[in-house]
Amino acid sequence: MAAALALALAALTTACAGGPAQNRAEQVARAQPAPQEPPPDDGAPGEGPDGEPGEEQPQDPPVVIAPPHGSVAIAETIAEDLPEGLRHAAPLPDGSLLLTPDTGGAVYHLNPVSGTVTQAGEIETTADETTIVDIATWEESVYIAYEGAENNRISRYTYEAGTLRPSGSAAARDLPRGAGLMAFGPDGMLYTSTGPAGEILRIDPARPAATAAISTGHTDLRGLAWDLMGQLWTIDPGNGTTTDVLPITPENPLPPADTTVPATENPTDLTQIAGSLWMTTESGTLWRYPLPNATPEPFLTNDLGPLHAVLPTPDGEDLYLLTETSVLRLTVT
Repeated sequence: MAAALALALAALTTACAGGPAQNRAEQVARAQPAPQEPPPDDGAPGEGPDGEPGEEQPQDPPVVIAPPHGSVAIAETIAEDLPEGLRHAAPLPDGSLLLTPDTGGAVYHLNPVSGTVTQAGEIETTADETTIVDIATWEESVYIAYEGAENNRISRYTYEAGTLRPSGSAAARDLPRGAGLMAFGPDGMLYTSTGPAGEILRIDPARPAATAAISTGHTDLRGLAWDLMGQLWTIDPGNGTTTDVLPITPENPLPPADTTVPATENPTDLTQIAGSLWMTTESGTLWRYPLPNATPEPFLTNDLGPLHAVLPTPDGEDLYLLTETSVLRLTVT
């Protein structure tokens, strides 16, 4: 009898040991990944397996989605009572600006800290070149596009010690009339429109002969800008009823307009900041386009008269705005 009782107790103990707690432990053990050997030492980031310098892996740009609604406030007047007729602006590496009229003549330098405007130099034009189409800068090089009686060209200058000097070299010659809207891309290439010819050209400043068309089918481009994802955008009011906002992919067919505003706005310039495109107009409206696909918002409607140029401040936080008589700093969201 005693022997039978002992056997029963032993069986009960064994059964309890294999109950729910043990089953859960077995499940957890099965769920754990098997131990793995540590990966081989491939060196620090940017180094090869032997610690030698290697190629950094490319990083995708961050996805930026701007809020649907923003705001604009005039933070300060940088300069006022400007020389008459200034229409174009471009930044220099030290954070100052170059300003040009659209009728040739002088180029002016603006110190945004002091508000001082001084003449930096004269634009060299031929007898039939009476219009300045645009100005663009890359480091100490300054590019100015002229419109002539039969064709347009882009010349390179240098800005050193407060003086603008011609370099004697051209970035592009024999462009169609109306061409010359310019902007430098993140790749260091100069991009320009060809006016009625309907193209966007990519120019290598070191090898102008390597110029190539990256987009066709346009009518009357008024601005070029890159967003934080590296996407090129342009504005084209050429269809007569609306101003189209277009994303451009090089060598691809022209896409449908991303969004539009009335063509009567007559756009003058385009830039990007804080995930939104900002467009100035002759009618006096500053338009905000929250990217990627939000509804345009108008600001400053008829408050300041015609708006001619817009560009980011050196810290990338605010905007500089060129009006008929002043340069303003705008706080925007």
